[in-house]
Amino acid sequence: MKRTLGLCLLTLTLLSIPAVAAANHSANAADEQLGVSNGAQYAMFVPAAWNGRLVLWAHGFVDPEAPIALPDALPPDVAPWLVELRESLLAAGYAVAYSSYAENGWAVKDGAERTHELQGLFRSRFGIPTHVYVGGRSLGALITAFLAETHPAEYQGALALCGPLGGGRLETDYIGNVRVLFDFFFPGVIPGDVVHVPPMEYSPSAPVVKAIVAAILAEPHKAVQLASVDQIELPYRTLTELVLSIVRPLGYNIRGTNDILARTGGQSPYGNIGTWYTGLLLYDPTVNAGVGRFVAQPGGIQYLDDYYRPHGTLSLPLLTLHTTMDPDVPFFHEAALAKIVAAARTSKWLAQQSVQRYGHCNVTPAEVILTLGRLVNWAEHGVKPASGDVTAQLALESPQSVVSTAAAMVNTEFGFTKVILSGATGVPLP
Repeated sequence: MKRTLGLCLLTLTLLSIPAVAAANHSANAADEQLGVSNGAQYAMFVPAAWNGRLVLWAHGFVDPEAPIALPDALPPDVAPWLVELRESLLAAGYAVAYSSYAENGWAVKDGAERTHELQGLFRSRFGIPTHVYVGGRSLGALITAFLAETHPAEYQGALALCGPLGGGRLETDYIGNVRVLFDFFFPGVIPGDVVHVPPMEYSPSAPVVKAIVAAILAEPHKAVQLASVDQIELPYRTLTELVLSIVRPLGYNIRGTNDILARTGGQSPYGNIGTWYTGLLLYDPTVNAGVGRFVAQPGGIQYLDDYYRPHGTLSLPLLTLHTTMDPDVPFFHEAALAKIVAAARTSKWLAQQSVQRYGHCNVTPAEVILTLGRLVNWAEHGVKPASGDVTAQLALESPQSVVSTAAAMVNTEFGFTKVILSGATGVPLP
């Protein structure tokens, strides 16, 4: 997740002076521009047969300790996906622009500002697009919803993939609950606690990750109990998925807690004083008597309400797509968003689609292109896409996506088996 910046680029970043660099970044771009503005790197691309539409893309959570880098370079597990999406969009006639943001971590405010300013940068270099769409993945989906609510006149539609769209606090409560329940079932494995996280590496080879996986494999029945608690309901069908569904949210607690606390003046938004954990029947009282208890603090709550809790004040089409077995950003965010939008009486502007699949945003670029086409048809021709399960529909329209995701699942299972048989305990991380 690291990329070294050149001295000239770093100097320009510190001075917030826009910079332009010629590059051969994209195979499908007829013209492109890379630069730096307000501490963030940006990249913009226009195809030869431009259809007049511009897609601004907002990337997801990046480790706070990682260097600032364009999302087509880092993180290494997501960057190839974005490159494929970019090239597919360009091949379909869309112009594309995205930013590194000037901050990593919970960078909703900065990410929204840096993504929104791409419009002005694009116009000054390539002219005025006929339509502008904003889209994003994971934390970028939350940024997308933020821009849809706050700048509706400047976008024709918004596409949000697998985002914490029920709000920041709902997501932090989920991550926090996974951590306190893990500490209950597997005490002493992770240093510190849910709000006191000492600096530590969190990679497949890191000691803490190996310790987490070893603890789960030693007592898998406890992992099953943990995953069965109603307040988290971790998705899994196999041992591999069970391990990943615990390891991944713990990673956000370990990598993201201190970033949030730095933004809130040390006040934690996580609290479970009033939570009664259920789902284990007669064992519920034991869990609730032994689990760690923490009080949410006003400054932390307010920060996440500000950056960001959707208000549902939609006046342009917002289309979401979410995998139903998402261990990072649970699918229950979609129901929470629907409730918020319904309360604001703007449900006519929201369509929510889902894919029956395990993994965080485990959708292919081809499936994103198809979904974007539905958004464009809605925004420009008034044909609102139906909400609900589109697994079969996407399989018919993009059969190669089904093959590729199935192959990836087999490879993940095979890789996990090899890890266990070899005595190692590292697994892929977010």
